[in-house]
Amino acid sequence: MRKEQPNHQFVDHTGEVELHLEAADLAGLFEEAARALAELMLGEAAGALGEAARVELAAEAPAELLFDWINELVFLSETRKLVFTDVSVDDISDQHLVAQICGVEPSSIRTAVKAATFHHLSVERVQGGVRATVVLDV
Repeated sequence: MRKEQPNHQFVDHTGEVELHLEAADLAGLFEEAARALAELMLGEAAGALGEAARVELAAEAPAELLFDWINELVFLSETRKLVFTDVSVDDISDQHLVAQICGVEPSSIRTAVKAATFHHLSVERVQGGVRATVVLDV
């Protein structure tokens, strides 16, 4: 995962959290989404990073790819009992993503994220980078 200043903001709503993301490029945006998700979910980590796993996704557009990415991380967190704190996007386009993820076993979950939703979902290129909004069902 790139070592950049956190560039995300959470806006709480009843039963959901709206997440605003910004990054210099699409790879950075998806890494920032993973970083924000881990921050939201993680109580305290227990132990070292687990074994790395490869994630490959395809979608029709960047917003749908972001939706699928967050939901894949949520699914893998649930099934593997890990929170993915170390993420590296190896290859990305508007319709395809390949990433390496590595997680820690949390001693507790601060916020249980159920899923990303299509409500307010957007990814847009702006001067100097990429910006996104996604609402998480919690």
